[in-house]
Amino acid sequence: KVTHVEALIRWTNAKLGFVSPEDFIAVAEQAGFIENITNWVINQAITDAAKFKNVDVDVSVAINLSAKDIMNPAILPNILDLLNSHDLPTSSLSFELTEGDLVRDHEKAITHLQAFRDAGFELAIDDFGTGYSSLAHISEIPAQIIKIDRCFVTNIQESKSNQHIIEMIMLLADKFGFEVTAEGIETEAEHNWLIEAGCNIGQGYYYAKPMFYDDALQWLKGRSK
Repeated sequence: KVTHVEALIRWTNAKLGFVSPEDFIAVAEQAGFIENITNWVINQAITDAAKFKNVDVDVSVAINLSAKDIMNPAILPNILDLLNSHDLPTSSLSFELTEGDLVRDHEKAITHLQAFRDAGFELAIDDFGTGYSSLAHISEIPAQIIKIDRCFVTNIQESKSNQHIIEMIMLLADKFGFEVTAEGIETEAEHNWLIEAGCNIGQGYYYAKPMFYDDALQWLKGRSK
């Protein structure tokens, strides 16, 4: 069953060709206009979520937020207003945050994230396992989901060390009441190993590659029921 889709932003420039989000997002943050990009993504994601709802496709659209987004006091009221204007519940959206972002101003980040939780949004810690600082604060983070980074999933059936890491993350998640999503699943072997290990939520090219809304809608029909 498909429960979530993730909103991805891509840029193909007439002169530069394809520009990786890792490049242009970093530049946008340094230049001070990341808020413009975030607002555009949120508007587009909510528009698509409304279109999904109108054709009875029940999925939550996941949006990645940066540290600056989290600290922006205007972002949550803006999201709630947009959802209300489209007659959408908060379950139509979920949010993902990279664990390293959560420790720069930990107490303030926790306060802002709790406001998202109190409003009814699902929160996920993205790329879990690639940083370490937030481990000391994991019990304080008001998220429901841990997303295991793809670097631990690739060729998992051949890497004993990665297997042990994933098993340890899943045990930790169970102790603290988190659900676990494995990212970057690209093969049937990876899919099967993770299911046998007890991870029942997966994401990756094995299931679907990034696609535009119309293509995604066709793919989703019959899979989200």
